[in-house]
Amino acid sequence: MHAEIVMIGTELLLGEIVDTNANRLALALRDIGLDLYYKTTVGDNLDRMTEVLNLALDRSDVIITSGGIGPTVDDVTRQAVADATGRRLVYSTELEAEIATRFNRFGRPMADNNKRQAYIPEGATPLTNPVGTAPCYLSEDVNGRGCIISLPGVPRELDHMMENTVIPLLIERMGGIKVTRVRVLRTCAVGESNIDRGIGDLMTEGNPTVGLAAHIGQTDVRITAKADTEEEADTLVAGMEERLRERLGVAVYGVGKVTVAEVVGELMQERSLKIGVVDTLTGGQLARDLVESGYVDLVTTDLAPANLTDASKHSDAAIANPTDVEEARSLAVSLAERVTPAGGIGLAMIGPYKDASTFVALNGPGEARLFERGRNYQDTDHMRRWLVVQSLDWVRRTLLGQMKSPVDWN
Repeated sequence: MHAEIVMIGTELLLGEIVDTNANRLALALRDIGLDLYYKTTVGDNLDRMTEVLNLALDRSDVIITSGGIGPTVDDVTRQAVADATGRRLVYSTELEAEIATRFNRFGRPMADNNKRQAYIPEGATPLTNPVGTAPCYLSEDVNGRGCIISLPGVPRELDHMMENTVIPLLIERMGGIKVTRVRVLRTCAVGESNIDRGIGDLMTEGNPTVGLAAHIGQTDVRITAKADTEEEADTLVAGMEERLRERLGVAVYGVGKVTVAEVVGELMQERSLKIGVVDTLTGGQLARDLVESGYVDLVTTDLAPANLTDASKHSDAAIANPTDVEEARSLAVSLAERVTPAGGIGLAMIGPYKDASTFVALNGPGEARLFERGRNYQDTDHMRRWLVVQSLDWVRRTLLGQMKSPVDWN
């Protein structure tokens, strides 16, 4: 048994509102182990809605719609569901009475256009909506293709109907809950294509499944397992996680929503280390990440090179305009050494220079040094975020004593 959701509303297609209802529905279905294969968004057009619902009935057991069951002229979900399921749209005096009662409870009279909401596909099962005025219903296809459950688009009403009516109904039809467990392994400074090359064969297995999601400088590896019990699902996830970690090694920096800045801060705290940062590439974003992650006491320096005016080291002009590549490289190393707290870590991120090159140097612990020369620097949020993630990952790997993972990602 699998499900499909159809989100209804021209405003969704125009980008006027963010579709949070689809996320609510997807999470609710996942929690009971009901597979969701498709999600479609369609505007308030009867022909297109009927077409979408017919396609959904051809391929899915349960279709849940959200929106289009209000009292206005463009609320045509009722007619579309009736047409798709091969039924007539009929008027229910019982539903009219229920709607009137709800309006009375709200202290308002029922307007004539609200009577539109008393229409329902013939033979459909009404689903009482105690927190709103729009009746919901379940309509079975006359040809046995499946059923359509129509719910409101108002988030508060949708949540109530899902929790109190729809989920119990679906569990009964499924013959019980299937437990779904999801765990996300977070990697950084490794491209999605490289991750795929390392674990591609594991991504073809059936249960648990493995999927990837790329972000700036990071790739999430998602494990999803389904079983009859929580213990069985957890065991499946743990087994796959062990196999993935064996392949990915130090590229995995954490689990769930943890950030690389939080991991680096925790490692420094455990080792009683502080970090000094000189940064002309990200506007101090790396230091801010550490501070905002709760490790403000560990960051001792956040200076631009122009503020380091010791003429015996470098002049401001040399910092801004090194004469050649080797001088720029040497400058990055020197600045990293200079901002290193006693026994701690120094990080210099300098540039960009005339050829759009950048240099990053890391000093300590153990006199470890790393150098990176990159070109094609662009002053964009994407580039700044990439440099922050890359540099934090260097710090993390240095603290762990592992600059390479089992796979040679670089």
